[in-house]
Formats: sequence, C-alpha cells, structure tokens
Amino acid sequence: MPPRVVIAAAGSLGDLHPFIALGLALKARGVEAAIASSAEYRPKIEAAGLVFHEVGPSLARLETDLGMTLAQITEAIINSDVFVFQRVVLPYLETSVRQMVAVSEGTSAVVGGTLTVGAGLSAERLGLPFVSVLLQPTLAFSAYDPPYLPKAPWLAPADRGFGLWRNRTTIALARLIAAGLGRPLNRVRARLGLPATKANIVFDAGAGADLVLGLYSPLLGTAQPDSPPGFFVTGYAPYDSETGGPAAMPTALEAFLAAGPAPIVFTLGSAAVHIPGDFYLESLKAARRLGRRAVLLVGPDGDLSVGDGPDVLALPYAPFSSLFPRAAAVVHQGGVGTTQQALRAGRPQLVVPFLGDQFDNAARIVRLGCGATLGRGRYRADRVEAVLERLLADPSVEATATRLGVVAAQEDGAAVAGERIIEMLTLSR
Repeated sequence: MPPRVVIAAAGSLGDLHPFIALGLALKARGVEAAIASSAEYRPKIEAAGLVFHEVGPSLARLETDLGMTLAQITEAIINSDVFVFQRVVLPYLETSVRQMVAVSEGTSAVVGGTLTVGAGLSAERLGLPFVSVLLQPTLAFSAYDPPYLPKAPWLAPADRGFGLWRNRTTIALARLIAAGLGRPLNRVRARLGLPATKANIVFDAGAGADLVLGLYSPLLGTAQPDSPPGFFVTGYAPYDSETGGPAAMPTALEAFLAAGPAPIVFTLGSAAVHIPGDFYLESLKAARRLGRRAVLLVGPDGDLSVGDGPDVLALPYAPFSSLFPRAAAVVHQGGVGTTQQALRAGRPQLVVPFLGDQFDNAARIVRLGCGATLGRGRYRADRVEAVLERLLADPSVEATATRLGVVAAQEDGAAVAGERIIEMLTLSR
C-alpha cells in the first residue's frame, strides 16, 4: 500500500496554497495526500485533485461565535499579538485534535503549520511521525536572523556580541509573554491523555517534530545556528489558482495588458483585502500622477467601480504568476505568498504591511535591494508616487529584482519538501 499523509492547513489563501502545492508534489510521487482544513476550502482542494477532510471551524462559524465580521476579525488580529491563539486556535483546539485523530488513523504521517496546533497533537496522540512546516522566516524566531517587529524595531541580524545578546534577550522576553498560552494548551493535552509540555505554542511550533521544513525561499531566510534540529529551507512552493483548477488570465486583463505599457499592479492579497481603507483610491491617484497604467486586484467583495477609466482595470482576482511578470512594479501587503510571487516575477516591489509577518517580509525585501516599504498609515498618493518614482528610476533596483527573479523561479519547494518527507517515511519504516 502506498504511504498516506494528512496535511493540516489553516489561515488565508497564502497559508493554504503552499500546502496544496505540497500535496500535489506528494501525490506525484505516489503518496496518498489529503488536506484537512475548514469547510470553505473544500471546492478548491478537491478541484486540485486532492482528498479533503473538514477539520476546524469554518469561517462562517468563527464569525458567528465571535460576533464579528471577517473585516473585524482581521482588524483584531492587527491590534493584538495573541488574538489568533486566544480566540481562534485554543477555543477549538480539542475538537480539531479529535477531528484530526479521526482522519489520521492508519496514515503514515501528519503535516501541519504553525496555526494548525492540532496537527502535532494528533500525531503525538497516534504515535505518528510529524512534519512541522514554517511558511515564513518570521516564525523561525532566530536570534541570528530575527524577524523585524514593529514593537521591537531594534532587532537586526547579528552573529556575535551585543547585537546577538540583545536579540536573544528580546526573544526570551517575548517567550515569557506568550507563556501564559501554555496553560489552556496543557488543559487540552490533559483531556486528550497527553502529558503536560513546556513548549511555547507561539515559538516552538516545531518542538518534537520528526522533520521541520521552511517552505519559503532561501532568498528570504536560511537555516541558522539556533534553528531546530534537522531544519531545512526547501524553497517556495507556488500554487496559483482561484478555483483549484489550472490558473487562467481573465480575458479583459489580457486585452488591457496588450493595449499599452506594463502597468503597476496593486493588490492586498487574500486577508488585508478585507480592510483596504483608501488603499485602492490612493493607489490609482499615485499611478495617474506617475502617468502609469494600473491594475487593481480588489478581492471578491471589493469595489470594482474604483477602476473607472481607460488607464485602469479593477478585478476581483488574477493569477499572480501570470500577471506579475508583466507588471512595471508590484505594490502589495507583504503576505509571504504575494512577496515570493513578486520575487519570482523579478519585479520591483513596494510593500505596505498590515499585520503579522508582513512587516518582516517587507524588511527582507528592502534588505535584498529589490523594493521599498511604506507604512499603512502613511499610504497616501503623494508618498506612494515618490517611492514608486524612485524605485522605477533606479536601474540597480530593476537589475537586482531581475537577478533574484531568475534564482527564485528555479525553486520548487514543494518537490524538495516532498522528497524530504518521503525520505523521512522510508527511515521511519
């Protein structure tokens, strides 16, 4: 019988897509791969040709239980460092673990990310190998290559001396703040018949895992001296489809691209797009001040009327992998998937972070020399115009973006991760 693997995925499309890519890579190698996720992702996962298991609360259930709209939930995540764990992960953890146990019995291994805490617990409960996946370098929390955090702007790469000590001290203090989340975690573990743990639910996502994979580009971050044992950065695992089937460019977009010079593309991904504020209005003003055409990806519930005029096209969605290479520049929120698609396209980037790892991804793009960043509160047409004008006029930015694009486009993180998982399964047998 071929090996069977269950992959737990939670979060936005930027979280889901790399796991679909991984599932497809495993399937291509003879592994029966299934994805366990919330109900709204069933059509996309099944259209991709993978088995779907419903695990965890649906988005509709979360909105009802929390008494909040999706936009309000997104704002709450921005305003609180622990909202996701306190209100979204922990209250549903025991149920999610029991669901994961039910769908994982008889399988060869369980794979899960940081937000799918139940994946690791179900593997532990069943005595199965567990693969922990980090989708962005932020979550590695390395003192040598720490994430950029707005509340700790002094954190910076260091390999010795005061800088390394400061990074370690800051991370240790952050661990203490998050330690309180361990009490409800251990209560769940006790009800599941598992021993208490001192592992930090935020900082120790890979604790006890048989394999820890960084499913992101080595251009953004690499393994460090304080990485978990066996940690390996595989490269980005691209998957780019709205419906789960083959990606296709909208006819109107193809016509628009063919009708003039390369436009600037403005997008807020799949999470921040629910709270755009004036992002698209200010973006269009900036593009027009620059004399540039614009493509506005406003999301499935966005206001398409914002794109009124021959120099602009507003769409709910377009496949980044097809659109970004044909852009003059890409302005986006800094989600790790969007960031890496822009990297692969070899285009200059302006990153406008809203939440979570987006601030760190922005800092890494600036560090690479292929883009700039601008705070959400400072996103006004005149400032956007000035930053984009500088980026588009600087030949070194264009050259760096092009060079990095060649490197990034050669990555196949899903294939590499799939091979690592198969190797682990072979050794475990």
